[in-house]
Formats: sequence, C-alpha cells, structure tokens
Amino acid sequence: MSMTEEVAQHVHLYKGIADTHTHLILWQTKEMDWKVLFQTCIDNGLELALDVGTNTDTFETRLDMVNQFDQLYITDGLSVSKSELEDADLKRRLYDLEKQVAANRDGGKLVAVGEIGLDNHFEYGGPERQKKLFAAQLDIAKQFDLPVVIHTREADPDTYSMLSSAKLSRAGIIHCFSSDWEWAKKYLDLGFYISFSGNVTYKKSEGIQEAAAKVPAGRILAETDAPFLTPQKVRKYPNWSGFIGHTYDFIAALRGTLPEELAFQVTRNFKTLMGLTQ
Repeated sequence: MSMTEEVAQHVHLYKGIADTHTHLILWQTKEMDWKVLFQTCIDNGLELALDVGTNTDTFETRLDMVNQFDQLYITDGLSVSKSELEDADLKRRLYDLEKQVAANRDGGKLVAVGEIGLDNHFEYGGPERQKKLFAAQLDIAKQFDLPVVIHTREADPDTYSMLSSAKLSRAGIIHCFSSDWEWAKKYLDLGFYISFSGNVTYKKSEGIQEAAAKVPAGRILAETDAPFLTPQKVRKYPNWSGFIGHTYDFIAALRGTLPEELAFQVTRNFKTLMGLTQ
C-alpha cells in the first residue's frame, strides 16, 4: 500500500473545517500525492486551506497547484531557513518577492506574506541577518496591505519588538504557536490571531495547551504545518490536511466546546483576517 493510500484511510475532518497553514509542495517529499489527498480532504468536509511559502523559487509551481482548487489560497515569503539566510544575494530574493506579490496581489489567491520571522533555535544566518530579512518583508506586507504569517521560535522578545515597531496596516497570524499564555496575550494585544498545530496535542505542551484554552474565540486558528507536527493520535504518519480534525478535537476539549463549533469559528476567523467573502 502506498503512503497516499495509507494516510487516506485515516482521514479525520469535519464539515466546513479549515487548515490555515500547510506546505503542499512538501507533502510529495513524504511520498504523498498532494492532489489525490487534497481532493480527499474536500470530499470529507475541508472548506479552506492556506498553502504557505518559504521561498520565492517555488512560488509559480505552488500557484499552479493552488489554482487547481477553489478551496486553496497562497502566501509568498522568505522563511527563516538555512537556504534563505545563507544566500549571499538577499536583495535579489527580496526583489523577486516584491515583484511576485505585486503581480498577484489582486488575483484573489494570494492573501498574505509569509512565512517570515525569527528563529533563535537554529540561528541561521545570525540574528542581525534574520532581523534584516524580517524587517524588509514586513515593509512589503505594509506596502501591499497584506497580513503576515509569522514564524517565531525561541525568539518572542525580538519578534514582539519588531512587530510592535512595524506599525502594520493589517496584523496576521502567529503560526504554530509554541510559547505560553503570557506571550499569546502580548500578540493578541497587537491584533494577531494565534494558530495552533499538532504540537498542541503532545504531552509536554502544557504552556501551548493553556494558551489554546484561553485565546478568545474570535482570534483562534488551527493548522497542520503539514507534512510536519502530526497530531499525537496519528503521529507515526507524515502530516497532511486530512489529519487536522485530531487537532480540532484536542483544542475543543480544552475549551469545553464541540469540534464542529470550533471548526465553524476558525473558518470564520480565517475569512475575516484574509478578507474573504463570508
């Protein structure tokens, strides 16, 4: 049995559910047929998904993928990764990003700049180079009046400081939230939405779980970050959007609500943030 067939047997979704952060192009690195599996998601209730960018080189390929499904939207951005931060020509990459955003801003599919941010766990490129890349992309988001999708790992003080100073025209998402309730409150005060991934289901994620229980209903999102961070119940498989129902189950239990109600709320929140038709 192929990996596509195997994971499809375990699809777990609800009607009207959203996956607010996935990397479709990377599903294929785990021997999963993204197109077959995404259709499986739609057939089982998925209403919306956001394919998130990490570099400009793959944007056109990803845009072709997203254009095949009405339920899919896309971001464009330069992530905090080794390949981006160790590239000697960041100016060219930023130029490419600005050009791609300008060309697609009004096409209906491109809805945010991201994922962008800071990562003190790996420290690719060093802190100053990370901050330079982050600041430049925050400026691009402001220029085109787009929300941002933020990656922050062991870097909350600097991330918060830069977001506070950026004076964004629109806020965005703290993706794959991995801090605690105190930091969640600070980001909420800046107008951000807080998104929880499969790591909220892990045993040692008490701080993330407290935040997931307390974030206001109007600001909570859920994601897979697929093919990474598979929910605990299906952790032996690579992640995909068809597993996000397990994350909704877990968060809903923390909040004392039904998964179906949480799914409705998250989808509404995502549409509000991205300016999509309700």
